[in-house]
Amino acid sequence: MKLNSNNKTGVKGVCWSSQKKKYRAQITFKGKVYHLGFYDKLEDAAKARKQAEEKMFGSFVAEHTIEERNF
Repeated sequence: MKLNSNNKTGVKGVCWSSQKKKYRAQITFKGKVYHLGFYDKLEDAAKARKQAEEKMFGSFVAEHTIEERNF
């Protein structure tokens, strides 16, 4: 997926919280938004987002690949 034009961090799923003065990481999976935490450093928020992508989307792709083979 491409980055939204209003994204100011350059990292998908990471935004700046002016209220907390920290970076917020989140991910949406199957229509549900998961909050991954607030981070002082952009790199830490990006790492959390990447790990969540690998965990959620990796298992999602694997499950659907198995279903397609059984079909």
